[in-house]
Parts: sequence; C-alpha cells; structure tokens
Amino acid sequence: MVDYIYLTKRFTLYTIILIGLFLVLAFATPYQPIFLGLLLGSIASLSNLWSTYFQVKRIGESMEIGRAKFSLGTLFRFGLTIGAVYIAYRYPDKFHFISVVIGLMLTYIIILINSIFQLKRL
Repeated sequence: MVDYIYLTKRFTLYTIILIGLFLVLAFATPYQPIFLGLLLGSIASLSNLWSTYFQVKRIGESMEIGRAKFSLGTLFRFGLTIGAVYIAYRYPDKFHFISVVIGLMLTYIIILINSIFQLKRL
C-alpha cells in the first residue's frame, strides 16, 4: 500500500507540473483552445486519479476489517469524464475537443511512461 501512495504522489506531481505548463501556454500562445482543452482534460484526469486512489485505499481498509464498503467511485469517474467531454462539446470555441480527450488520458500516459522506465531498470 505504501508503494501505491508514493506512486500516486509522484503521478500527481507530474500532472500538476503539466497542468501549470498548459495554463502558461494557454495564455502565452495563440493556441488557447488547444491548451485550455488539455488543461480541462488534465484536471479531470487528475481528479480521476485521486478518486481511484481513495477507492483503493477504502478497499484496503475494508479488507483489513473484513467488511465490504459500497462506493460510487466508478460512477464519479464516468460522470467527471462525461462532464469534461460535454463542456468541450458545448463550448468548441473555448476548448478543443481532441485536446480534452488527450488531457483525459494524461495520467494514464504518465503511468505508462513510468512503467516503461521501471522495466528498463530491471
């Protein structure tokens, strides 16, 4: 469980750095809709990462006491993703749709890159 906490903190740090970069680029370049889309998707992706973290933590605690707990974590993550896509669909002049989708995948891309670097260490 400690490894998962450490990894979640590291993935959060990487995502926050990228969110800051997207925010600066949104107002420093003429490609504002693209970077605002990446920003929106990245914030939703980070929220999904934290929701997953708390759900895994809750499941670990429930396994220790031997009782299952009900959670709406998956529904929350679906709703957050659908909400981000809906905002991009509703306001295409402010948020680039494909950028939002790429932003939603950002933490998964970070996890994949981290896994590749971990394989190189073996």
